[in-house]
Amino acid sequence: MIKFQQILKEEIELFDKKFKNILSTKGGLLYKVTTYLRKNSGKKIRPICAIISSGLIGNITKKTYRSSILIELLHTATLIHDDIVDDAQIRRSAFSLNTIWKNKIAVLTGDYFLAKGLKIAVQNKDYKILELISDVVEKMVEGELAQIEKTRKLNLTEEDYFKIIKLKTGSLFECAFELGGISAKANNNDVKKLKDLGSIIGIMFQIKDDIIDYNYSNYSGKQSANDIKEGKINLPLLYALPKMHLLEKNKVFKILRKKNNTKLELAFVVNQVKKYKGIEYAEAIITEKYNDAKMIISNFKEGKYKKSIYSVLDFLIDRKK
Repeated sequence: MIKFQQILKEEIELFDKKFKNILSTKGGLLYKVTTYLRKNSGKKIRPICAIISSGLIGNITKKTYRSSILIELLHTATLIHDDIVDDAQIRRSAFSLNTIWKNKIAVLTGDYFLAKGLKIAVQNKDYKILELISDVVEKMVEGELAQIEKTRKLNLTEEDYFKIIKLKTGSLFECAFELGGISAKANNNDVKKLKDLGSIIGIMFQIKDDIIDYNYSNYSGKQSANDIKEGKINLPLLYALPKMHLLEKNKVFKILRKKNNTKLELAFVVNQVKKYKGIEYAEAIITEKYNDAKMIISNFKEGKYKKSIYSVLDFLIDRKK
């Protein structure tokens, strides 16, 4: 058990209970699918961030838990749909939904999760939550489409990269922290700090994912060099590319454009990234963001929730999957 999970044991158990109740259904197939998803759930980082955010303000409410449930429903739906688009076979070291039940059932399950979240918000007249969640979906789609366009053209800049990950990954973390603050009736100044903290954590999370993609020891159950196989330029590669000789760069672009790559081709790209210190550069950016996050956290009062958010930061830096 990770430290923040120990500190927030009671809050996480309550969240799990509420989340299970929300997904309770008499539908045979739907029951099987949702039960499978709950058994193979991840660390619940995003809903936990919403709870921590309210805790930092000092006022965890029923609205806090509703917000965290909506965040988890949205996140789960996007993961299901991502696996379908990417034809991913594995998610969190287990078979993905589309692998077991095929695409149609997986798509419908993702839609069900989204609809469930919208229904909860409307039933409780949580219109501000609904507005923020809708805004996040818009941003995530915008970021995904921008990445697809840049992947096709192979013309990604560092400015493009950070804009895309802020939309794709940062926006959901930002929303989790903002909803936590609003649920706790935080003032506008504190909500702004929490939003900034969420955005930073989201960016850290994505950059760490980029680094893990070059880890051949790979604890995640996913194949390493996944971005390369999909033709995506992540931060370590983006930094290494301008430093490569023309022949090296042309070979990398050729590999990125191929639909199927050999292990030797993947190893070539990985070795180029390591040769030109792309991973070290990405790690330096994470350290910089870590320090920015700590500066924001220092504004909040001491206690278990402050300890928890520090533990989340440490987990993001140290995680292997």
